[in-house]
Amino acid sequence: MTINEAAIDRKNNLNLIRLIASLMVVYMHAYAISIADQSKDVFYTLTNHKDLAGGIAVYIFFIISGFLICRSFDRSKSVGSYFKARFLRIWPLYFVVIMVCTFILGPMLSELSYHKYLESGALDYLRNLYFDPRFSTLPEVYNYHYNHSINGSIWTLMYEVICYMIVAVSSPIWKRRKGSGLVAAVGLGVLYAARTYFGLIDCSLFQSEFIGNFIKLGFFFAIGMCYYLYGDKIKLSLKLFLMAVVALILAILFADFIVGFGIAGSYIIFYLAFQKRFVASWYDKVGDLSYGIYIMSFPIQQTLVEKLGKPTEMFNTLSMEPLKNLGLTLLIVIPLAWFSWHLIEKQCLKLKASKNK
Repeated sequence: MTINEAAIDRKNNLNLIRLIASLMVVYMHAYAISIADQSKDVFYTLTNHKDLAGGIAVYIFFIISGFLICRSFDRSKSVGSYFKARFLRIWPLYFVVIMVCTFILGPMLSELSYHKYLESGALDYLRNLYFDPRFSTLPEVYNYHYNHSINGSIWTLMYEVICYMIVAVSSPIWKRRKGSGLVAAVGLGVLYAARTYFGLIDCSLFQSEFIGNFIKLGFFFAIGMCYYLYGDKIKLSLKLFLMAVVALILAILFADFIVGFGIAGSYIIFYLAFQKRFVASWYDKVGDLSYGIYIMSFPIQQTLVEKLGKPTEMFNTLSMEPLKNLGLTLLIVIPLAWFSWHLIEKQCLKLKASKNK
């Protein structure tokens, strides 16, 4: 069975895999927020000190997104309907989270009065509504934390939106020539290696954090696109799956993890997503909670440290047992994600469907 054949129906594990990835992000942030020691992240050990749980989760998101977004554009009636669908899927809940952080959570936790809080630049945080990541803090909020950010997860959404735009702009090319997707993936992989290991392009723009993130995340997104473009040729094989697992292990031990995960990890993801031996259809009945967990968990984790953390003597900061932070966060964020899915996200998807009729 090829990927295209397996993807004809909706019986797959893509939503479950994204749920696991979102939980990996919460797990990583529990250490970053609570004790600022990510070396205790078990994925840091499993990857031979090359990456963290949250990093791997983001790669998974972008690989799957490359596949689904390319397919979404290919099936859209128009460019307008494509962007409308993307907007309705991401922005409504994102808007709610930004507004709650700015006008409810921020004033509750700030050491300033409400008026002083607003006068001190709190409204600048609203620039995140159009995915401007430069404003990540609120006035006098989380002052005694290792990380002062209000929501350290949302920075990736800017790159996601950029990829959405690139898919639309480049559609005349990749729709006619599938090889363009492969060229993009290889090209970004080469740029990643040049930037990381060889310093072949010595200019401030190429070495900037924005370009570095775009190259890396764009590499994974382009790989996901290739799985859609070549879905009629890529077979789901247990033998290839096992070979990919071995290749990923070898990359962890002896090579670059980013490149290894892009090549071998992507096949592992799509094999687990589209094989028919085990399909978690029960999770689809619960709802797709991954996005809600991803964008709501960080402020919850920060607030738990604010309320339950204990001062450390050395750095004058608040700390908390990471696993306690993780457990309490999941008790709060999973029900919230369930409500956000059914009350906001699912309703927007219905609006999208009704407008496309």
